[in-house]
Amino acid sequence: MKGTCWLNLQDGRCEVNINGATLKSECCATLGAAWGSPCERCEIDSACPRGYSRKKGVACEDVNECEVFPGVCPNGRCVNSAGSFKCECPEGLILDGSGRNCVDIRVEQCYMKWDEDECTSPFPGKYRIDMCCCTVGAAWGIDCEECPRPGSDEYKTICPRGTGFANRGDVLSGRPFYKDVNECKVFNSLCNHGSCRNSIGSFRCICESGFALDAEERNCTDIDECRISPDLCGHGTCVNTPGSFECECFDGYESGFMMMKNCMDIDECERDPLLCRGGTCINTDGSFECICPLGHELTAEGNACVDINECSLSDNLCKNGRCVNMIGTYQCSCDSGFQSTPDRQGCMDIDECTIMNGGCDTQCTNSEGSYECSCNEGYALMPDKRSCADIDECEDNPDICDGGQCTNIPGEYRCLCFDGFMASLDMKTCIDVNECDLNPNICLHGESVKTLRAHSSVTVN
Repeated sequence: MKGTCWLNLQDGRCEVNINGATLKSECCATLGAAWGSPCERCEIDSACPRGYSRKKGVACEDVNECEVFPGVCPNGRCVNSAGSFKCECPEGLILDGSGRNCVDIRVEQCYMKWDEDECTSPFPGKYRIDMCCCTVGAAWGIDCEECPRPGSDEYKTICPRGTGFANRGDVLSGRPFYKDVNECKVFNSLCNHGSCRNSIGSFRCICESGFALDAEERNCTDIDECRISPDLCGHGTCVNTPGSFECECFDGYESGFMMMKNCMDIDECERDPLLCRGGTCINTDGSFECICPLGHELTAEGNACVDINECSLSDNLCKNGRCVNMIGTYQCSCDSGFQSTPDRQGCMDIDECTIMNGGCDTQCTNSEGSYECSCNEGYALMPDKRSCADIDECEDNPDICDGGQCTNIPGEYRCLCFDGFMASLDMKTCIDVNECDLNPNICLHGESVKTLRAHSSVTVN
């Protein structure tokens, strides 16, 4: 009957079973310290030397350990000999202190990535194969050998306790001690741009702001915010930086402060109180606008308002006057005889005759830019051009009242006619009286003959 063969018996407990079922005689004559389930301590057969057993109950025969215990030489080749066996290791491996395990104590380069015989991302330093492949390594060694896949027999041989554990005891003594590997300390290049936190059988990366775990979750890679959010900066160009991004803003915009990096409009009017001097500053999206008051215009730079000299723009301003430029406007300084219009931007004639009759004694006649005094009939304008004096017609023309006497009165004259004359209706001339017509009988028994100033009679018999 076959049963389990145990290598150690410690305080009544059986430890480390050898793969496969064996006969009790073969187990106890070779490697076993106990046999069976429940296990029982092996009893040495004094009739046979070590390595021999009585399979058929009579003769002592050599036990072929290589056949009885197929996995007795892990990573090596079992060679049977009389009463014993030995393990031969392939090149690069050596036997441990038990003489049965071929172990690899070489230290070589460990690589984080392996792709079709190409190794990349090497870790600094040298590592044993179990320290590399049982933790974070994808390939190991000078020949860039891919690490065994987890779950494979080769992986189980190198990493008997699974991922995250490695032999931390004396490999050559044959007393392995598998312990959690603190990847954060052993591989100090892990978790770039982040912090490494060890855990039993594994570790984790806590990334800094602006970084995220890579596909293998062993490092932190930069987050390209610009690619994720093309409009991140708004009115600007997004430029990715390690762990962050910057906004190169268009003219009239600037990046915000702290976390507000998007491009925001600059309120030029608030920032520069002197902007648009002489006018009103109006902020616009990405710029500003100067609103100039009436009579002003923008400078060539467009950032200030200056007075327009209207007088230099046109010769037709202020007719009958002189154009005077003012801030934001102009005024007319009018010629004599003219006065400013209510808006002071034109000249209009002064009607002097409406102001105390222009100073004229009698008649005032207005003209453009001036006026003229005139007198009533019978009066003459004095040298002051305003006063009127009576004309003495009698003195000027002594014969004016022919047939009478001239009498001057204010503004005119009167004729006092002599006998034989009569005054005209306006009393300004003396008209001879035709007495013959007036009184046909004036020359009774005679013929009346008209003569100047008198009459005579002729008697006819």
